[in-house]
Amino acid sequence: MALLFSEVNYFAGTSLACQCIWLRRILADLYQEQEKATGIFCHNNSTIAMTKTPAFYGRTKHINIHFHFICELVANGEIILKFCDMDEQLAYIFTKALPYQKHIYFRSLLGVCNFELRESAE
Repeated sequence: MALLFSEVNYFAGTSLACQCIWLRRILADLYQEQEKATGIFCHNNSTIAMTKTPAFYGRTKHINIHFHFICELVANGEIILKFCDMDEQLAYIFTKALPYQKHIYFRSLLGVCNFELRESAE
């Protein structure tokens, strides 16, 4: 099960990396070239290791070759995968039902304010 979870994150990371490269190329066309690697946050250390270490090849050779594109991007320094604990995954505010306090915390990280309506809209 752990390998399957890592594979799903690996596929998602590859898809996201492709979108990042697309955006980097658009920015380069607009003379706003990004000098440093684009950071992608991932909460699975196995996924991060799969992108950096060819030693995982024996366990991942069944993965379609186009999903290994992320390894090339990491090796070239265009993409860097960074570990982010699941409790700090800001994207969860958009994808998961969260406890109230966690929702408030993530909302504050996004800079979203709580505005109260003081009058009737009528």
